[in-house]
Amino acid sequence: MLETIINSVKSELEKAGATSVYSAFDCVPLEKRAGNIFTVVDICAFESSAPIYSLNTVYVPYTAVAALRITAPESCSMTDIYSYYDRYIGASVTGASGRISGMTVKFDSNIRRLVMTVKVSLSGIIKAERSAV
Repeated sequence: MLETIINSVKSELEKAGATSVYSAFDCVPLEKRAGNIFTVVDICAFESSAPIYSLNTVYVPYTAVAALRITAPESCSMTDIYSYYDRYIGASVTGASGRISGMTVKFDSNIRRLVMTVKVSLSGIIKAERSAV
């Protein structure tokens, strides 16, 4: 279920023109991530409601908070990372029925890069086919 939500957010970002978007489940090392600026999509909170059953399908309403971690190259400035966010991330997040619930930019001393973390509140319904058991 979480992977479905992450892939949905990832595809919205890619449609908006963001390049090098990865899932939190990807195990690609930092050195091998393509592009100058890359984004990692993760889920930091999730809650589902009681499922709704139909004859062939199960519908599961949910609310979630997605964390988008935008990592800049070593030589990138704060202005560059904000410009990237404005151009590729901001419009696609608010256009995909999301609501920004927090944003921070910090220098990560472990990788010596700026990292912008944007938290987006999401809600929706995941549908799954019922199995015949």
